[in-house]
Amino acid sequence: MSCTILTINGRKCRKPALRDGKCSVHLTQECAICFEDVRSNNTQHSKRLTCAHSFHMPCIMQWFQTSNACPVCRVAQVDDPIIKFKDSVEENMRLVYQDAIQTLERQLAQQRRRYRQLIIED
Repeated sequence: MSCTILTINGRKCRKPALRDGKCSVHLTQECAICFEDVRSNNTQHSKRLTCAHSFHMPCIMQWFQTSNACPVCRVAQVDDPIIKFKDSVEENMRLVYQDAIQTLERQLAQQRRRYRQLIIED
């Protein structure tokens, strides 16, 4: 089924319809985060997820800080490049902090031993 919208020239759009008889160019969605229209042809400021829901890029980036799922249908976005990048950064930070915590625990154990030796000597 093709898009039911007429173009500026008065001709019927030839692109395939995605939903409600409209193609990706003519289909406008409301951002479920800020409730404003998301223009699907403005790809710089919008993001379409694998589940076909669209959001403003700043809105979905803020959402992805706390969740890896679509805010509308809760489908996990494991294949999304933003989520993959986020997961790799989180894993790297875990490794960095794990090393730092282990170092601090060793230093704390050394200080406790020194403290005990000072108490015994006095």
